[in-house]
Amino acid sequence: MTKNEKQWSSATPGLLVILLDQSGSMMEDYEGTGTTRTKYATLAVNKVIDNIIQKNFDGEAPKNRCFISVIGYNHNVKELCSGWLKDLDASPLRYETLKKKQPDGVGGLVEVEVKQPVWVDPIDKDGATNMLGAFQLAKELVEKWMADNTDGPAPVIINISDGVPYYDMKDPRDCMKETVALANEIMNLSNSDGNVLIFNAQMDRSSGTIKFPSDRNEITQEAAQFLFDITSEVPESYKAAAAKNELPTKDGCRGCIFGADGVELIQLIDFGSSKGQGDKGL
Repeated sequence: MTKNEKQWSSATPGLLVILLDQSGSMMEDYEGTGTTRTKYATLAVNKVIDNIIQKNFDGEAPKNRCFISVIGYNHNVKELCSGWLKDLDASPLRYETLKKKQPDGVGGLVEVEVKQPVWVDPIDKDGATNMLGAFQLAKELVEKWMADNTDGPAPVIINISDGVPYYDMKDPRDCMKETVALANEIMNLSNSDGNVLIFNAQMDRSSGTIKFPSDRNEITQEAAQFLFDITSEVPESYKAAAAKNELPTKDGCRGCIFGADGVELIQLIDFGSSKGQGDKGL
């Protein structure tokens, strides 16, 4: 198994691709949260982009140690935002005011208002689930990136979805087979650091939460089994990042979470990017 040990740096920048399901089912209420799946997912993505920018800040601007692309998919597939950290920091769509609890210095918590930059918005229209098209675009980005950055860290793709692919009026089982085949092609791409990694989060809490399973038989839901099949095994070099994000690991485990809540979404995306940034930050 490849090592995937290189860290992001200005000399050897990383590529993080986030695939975001924007199908109609993402507008459904997310069980027990009081909000919708699409709002949960986009809030997590915006928070993690901001976290990565802040971790790499140096003086007045972040260092360009990473290029981030967020790809949305429904009937259509498109880049929702993309850029180097400096570019993303300088060009959010807007800022929103959120409330956050923080220590008050005397053992309690106080609620304060914080400005959250927004690069990705929740959806408000129905659509299909062209996950295959999203992975096709991701593959193009990954292949070009590795051709231009031959000695850099292997790229990471994180897919956030609530179900299985469905597109072109095909049988969903055929859509799953086609998507599994393409995902395997992507996971077989490699550079000097290792293979391209794909991690997955499923936003469906109907069967409870499962984190980083190592056995497909642990999973009974068909959509979850499909996502297990398109997920990379967690490299040894990523296990410290998993522990830091309170994600359990064991031999042969895959980097996927089923029934992920907002915190676990952030944990997974942070896990996927934090190995590249080093345990102590940069």
